[in-house]
Amino acid sequence: MKIRLLLSIIFVFTFLLIHAQKKELSLAENVNKETISFQFIKNLVVVPITFNGHQMNFIVDSGLKEIILFSQYDKTINKNNLRQINLKGLGKDNADTKGFFSSNNQIEIGKNYSSNNMDIIVIQDENFNLFSRLGIEVHGIIGSEFFKNYPIQIDYAKRKITIYKSILEVKKLKKFQSNPLEISPEIKPFTTVDFTHQTTYTNQKMLIDIGNSDGLWLFENQIENLAPLQHVFSDELGKGFNGSINGKRGVIDAVNLNKYKLNQPLIAIPDIESIQYINFKNNRKGSLGNEILRRFTIILDYKNQLFYYKPNRNFKDAFHYNRSGLTIIHDQFEWKNEKINIVSQNTSISEYNSITTNKVNYQYVMKPIYKIEAVRKKSNADLVGLKANDILTKLDGKQVNKMSLDDIEKFMIKNEFQQISVEILRNNVPMKFKFVLNIPY
Repeated sequence: MKIRLLLSIIFVFTFLLIHAQKKELSLAENVNKETISFQFIKNLVVVPITFNGHQMNFIVDSGLKEIILFSQYDKTINKNNLRQINLKGLGKDNADTKGFFSSNNQIEIGKNYSSNNMDIIVIQDENFNLFSRLGIEVHGIIGSEFFKNYPIQIDYAKRKITIYKSILEVKKLKKFQSNPLEISPEIKPFTTVDFTHQTTYTNQKMLIDIGNSDGLWLFENQIENLAPLQHVFSDELGKGFNGSINGKRGVIDAVNLNKYKLNQPLIAIPDIESIQYINFKNNRKGSLGNEILRRFTIILDYKNQLFYYKPNRNFKDAFHYNRSGLTIIHDQFEWKNEKINIVSQNTSISEYNSITTNKVNYQYVMKPIYKIEAVRKKSNADLVGLKANDILTKLDGKQVNKMSLDDIEKFMIKNEFQQISVEILRNNVPMKFKFVLNIPY
C-alpha cells in the first residue's frame, strides 16, 4: 500500500483447481464497447462492481490472476460451495494466508460487461482492511479476468475505462505507440522498457502492474551491476498478504517507454525477503506501476498481445513523493455537532424596507478520525517528536476531519520541501509540531 499500499499480489496455490465450464466476463452481444468511470485513489484504480447483487468497489490489478473478495464481505457469497486454500503473496513473512475458493458468483461491471458464473477467492484475513488506508470501502481486487478477453483502455486523465469488443473499435489508434505484450501462463502482462542509471539498460522486462501505486520497481538481484540509487532512503513500500514489503526508494536518471522519456523518476527496490515468492525464471526485472502509467492513456490488448500508449496531460508532471515520513490511516468515525446557518427569505414590511432573518440549526454528522500509524525512523517527523498513535487534528491550521485521506496525501505532496505545521492529540493533550517536508538523507 502506498501509504504506501501495494496490491500487486503473487499467489501460489497449494491446491489443484478443477474448473467446470466457466462463463467469463463478456460484453453484451449488442454493444461494441462499455465505458465506466473509476476513482483514482492514492494511485490505485478503483472501479464500481455489482457483486451478487451488491454494490461494491474493487481495485483493478493486472498483476493478479484471480478475483479476490475480502472476508469482511463474505456474506454476499454462497458458502455451500467453498473449498479452503493456502495463499502466499508479497511480504517478508513466511506464514500462509488462508482463503476459500468460491464458484457461481455474479459480477456486473457497468451495464454491459458481466458474468453469471465467476470463480473468486475469499481471503480470510480480518486485518486486511483497506478502508483505513484508502478512506473508502474497498471490497476486493479484480485481476486478469478483467483484461483477458477484450482490449481495455484506461484513460487516467479522464478517469475512464473502456472495454472494446475489438481493437478496431478504438478511434485514432494511430496516435498510440505500441509495444509487444507478453502474456505469461498466469495471464500476467509483460512489456519492455529502457532505463538509464549511470549506464543504459535496454529491453528490461517489466510486469505492467496496475495494482502498483509506485512508478517503477527494480529487482536488484536480477539486474547486473546496478549502481546505488541517488538520494536513497529506506521505506515501507507496501503491504502484501505476507506482511510488510520493505525496500529502498531513490532516483535514477531516466526511464524510456519507446520514444517517450521520463527524467529523474523516483523508483523503488524491494528487499529480496519481500519478493521471495516471485517467479524470476521468466527474466523479469521489475514492475511498471501507476505513477508512470498515469502519464499515459493505455490500452492492454491481451488477445493480440499488444500494449498501446500515448501521453496525456499528466506526462510532464514532476515526480513527487510524500516526504512526511508519516503513515496516516482512517482510524474511526466520531459524531460532531455541526452548526448550520439557515437564511430565511426576505420579509417585506414596506416598499423600501425588508427584514432578513437568520436561524441557526445544529445537526450531528459523522467525521473521520485520522491516526498516525507509523513514523519512519530518522524522518523529519520523527526528529521533531511525532509518534505512532498520535491523533491528527490539523494541517497548517486546517481541520483534517474535513479532508479525505487522499486530500491529506495530496497536501503532503503539494507542500514538498516546505515547512508545515501538524497538530495532534496525544493522550487527549493537544500538541503542535513544525517540520520541513524533506528527507534527511
